[in-house]
Amino acid sequence: MTARLLHLTDCHLFSSPTATIQGICTRDRWLNVLRQIEPEQTRADRLVLTGDMTHDDLPETYTVIRETLAPWWPKTRFVPGNHDVRTGICEHLHDRIQQTGKRIVFSEPVGPWQLIGLDSHVPGEVRGELGESQRAWLAEELSRTSSRPTVLFLHHPPVDAPSPWMNAIGLTDRDQLWSLLRSHAQVRLICAGHVHHESSTLHQGVLVVTTPATGVQFTPESDTLVVDDLPWGYRVLELHDEGTFQTRVVRLPLATVCASRPDD
Repeated sequence: MTARLLHLTDCHLFSSPTATIQGICTRDRWLNVLRQIEPEQTRADRLVLTGDMTHDDLPETYTVIRETLAPWWPKTRFVPGNHDVRTGICEHLHDRIQQTGKRIVFSEPVGPWQLIGLDSHVPGEVRGELGESQRAWLAEELSRTSSRPTVLFLHHPPVDAPSPWMNAIGLTDRDQLWSLLRSHAQVRLICAGHVHHESSTLHQGVLVVTTPATGVQFTPESDTLVVDDLPWGYRVLELHDEGTFQTRVVRLPLATVCASRPDD
């Protein structure tokens, strides 16, 4: 069996349908992506949204997420980003989340793989942090499911960003995460957002990928925030029985960039 996943991130929606960032209507772009993935509703096993769902800090904006993802609802999983509001997620998306303490997480098998979502949100800050208690929860989950190849999802990538200015607002306890993962070789892939562009980094034998935002794109390898004119997009993952996988980015209008992990 091959598990098929869609990874979306950084939609930055407003309660107002016409609100913009840098002149870009994020609601329009979000709806464009959802129209594009409609044929996937019968094929994909999960849709994972890794944070920065809202931009206006209004809990009611999560009703937009819920309403627009209605056809996907049973298959949808969430973790928060720095722009998100945990209380809003818990109020409006409560039936699609799990929690460990106050952290919004998930852990479930899909086909032969284990999917684990982590909460890197730090209230009032742009940087990310998992924290000691969540890392302990992760260690328990990885020990419990050690026979299953695993993909982790979180907002802040646990590696250096191609844009130096992003590193100051990255995952501050990433070294502790990587130390934990040394004891859990079943983790094959980590999917993140936050940087608003595509990237791919191999670290400790784990492929770390970031996915383009569904809204505003940032130019990589820049010293400051620069809006890129690349099309917005999402990521497709195919997770195979033997622990290998393939992943590609799909941009609108359609263009794909592929990557894969070969057999060990």
